[in-house]
Amino acid sequence: MRNSESNNNCIYNLLYVNFNEDTVRENNFYYNLQYPTFYNFNNTYFHVDSNVLNNINSTIKTDAYTFKDGLFEEDKSANESASKNALPKKNYKVLSNYAVTFNKNHILSTIVNLMAFGGEYAPQYNQINNYNLDLLTGNEIYLKDIFNDGVDYIKVITDYINYKINQDKNWYYKDVFISIPDDQAFYLTDEGIIIYFGLDEIAPSEFGVPKFKMSFNKFAPYINPRFYCVAQNVNSSTRKRYRHPKR
Repeated sequence: MRNSESNNNCIYNLLYVNFNEDTVRENNFYYNLQYPTFYNFNNTYFHVDSNVLNNINSTIKTDAYTFKDGLFEEDKSANESASKNALPKKNYKVLSNYAVTFNKNHILSTIVNLMAFGGEYAPQYNQINNYNLDLLTGNEIYLKDIFNDGVDYIKVITDYINYKINQDKNWYYKDVFISIPDDQAFYLTDEGIIIYFGLDEIAPSEFGVPKFKMSFNKFAPYINPRFYCVAQNVNSSTRKRYRHPKR
């Protein structure tokens, strides 16, 4: 099965990704929101339904601003309390950035990282929003869609994550054992599935967002060929050969 799957070629989605940035400083509150919007190119072989793109664009933007607005209210409440009690005010800062992590075979996976600081060096909030979309149907992609029919994907993922945790127990809470639900958070990359957990969910927050990569080449017999394909017309050695010019 691996040989037949690895012969499948990739079809790259012809989507324009627009970079959006909104920066505002108001008294003790500052935010810098970066997020994508997706558009069709003209005169291409395939156009994504405009309603599908409008929906994903609206969802991403709404999620980013909802996060920011929530922190603005928290900032307002905390600093009003500080003023009444003659305490120093906090400077709140909200940041977001994004990455388009998988964009082929009419599948789109993108993430937006949302962070907030309340005067501390480490983020007070640090979350990753994932958007995994089938561009043909407009439906959200779930973990079950990535695996071949008949695969007990919950067991495969659960066993792998617990195996990785047992290899580095010091990074996680004592005696933590993972049981993967159907709606487990994840996103896709060209190399595999990234399973991730919330801050302070299975490991101390200072270690950041725990992530586990399930490489397509290691789990190839289980993976739907639509997600695991060979990139064409990409010279993977170009970056290795490149050298910065001497100054």
